[in-house]
Amino acid sequence: MRKVLCSIGVGPHAELLAASREGFSDYADRHGYELSLHTEVEMDERPPAWAKIKLLQQLLPHFDLVLWMDADAGFVDPSIDIATAIRRRDLMGLVAHRTKESSQPIPNCGVWLLRSHSSTCRLLDEVWASTEYVKHKWWENAAVLECLGYQLHPEVRLVAPTRLFRRTRLLSNEWNSIPVDSASHPRIVHFPGAPQGERLAGLLKANEQRRRCAPLD
Repeated sequence: MRKVLCSIGVGPHAELLAASREGFSDYADRHGYELSLHTEVEMDERPPAWAKIKLLQQLLPHFDLVLWMDADAGFVDPSIDIATAIRRRDLMGLVAHRTKESSQPIPNCGVWLLRSHSSTCRLLDEVWASTEYVKHKWWENAAVLECLGYQLHPEVRLVAPTRLFRRTRLLSNEWNSIPVDSASHPRIVHFPGAPQGERLAGLLKANEQRRRCAPLD
């Protein structure tokens, strides 16, 4: 099985990717992932966050599994492959968080595992075509939510689960532990929306915890 771990860090996020890169490389070595990490993208017509979709579109036809990690996400406990958290029929895996935005958990694409399949390729095409969300505060994540059957207004909630949603595994928040919905024993920590200094400090701390937690044999 060919697997790839990918991320993008441009502008200020390049500093974050530099901090998370060590953990990404460690994880890739442990579990047989190739790496596709980038600090430059060509996205003149859209905010840089949308470059994620283009990268996934490029990678998915060439790999069985693609793991996207935001640049401000880091591994704390890399001992288990996230691929073991989804089942054979699952096409995607991500964490849904409880936040003030909704009474229902909201899927977060900051850590996103995709299986190569016509349905996931079609999802990426549909997300890219959702131009009404180009400048939404959640960018491509908003488009993904709609494609899975969520309404975004007046409250984010699942109203019409799509076929792909039914083949999406909602993972434990240990795989994407954020400050407002943190796991007691996280495997991945993530700092969306935090000031740059807090994100960087969190990633450096994650590196220290990872080194202590699971030394590479």
